[in-house]
Amino acid sequence: MSTAIANYGDWDFLYANALLEPDRDRLPERIIAAEAAISERLEAIGNRDNPEKEALIEALRALQALRSRRGRTQIAT
Repeated sequence: MSTAIANYGDWDFLYANALLEPDRDRLPERIIAAEAAISERLEAIGNRDNPEKEALIEALRALQALRSRRGRTQIAT
């Protein structure tokens, strides 16, 4: 399930930066920045159902998976 991310503001840029960060040492700060921007945007749009809210929730899930995968990779190395 993939939600196309339109230009909703800073959160999508920060989210892309986290997903594309090749430096494992910088990845945690990228994830934190993206999560903060996403959470801020979720608060701003409130309870309204719209495509952006769906994209925000999917992005948070992807960041959680990325964090989890990174943790498993560090332990294995």
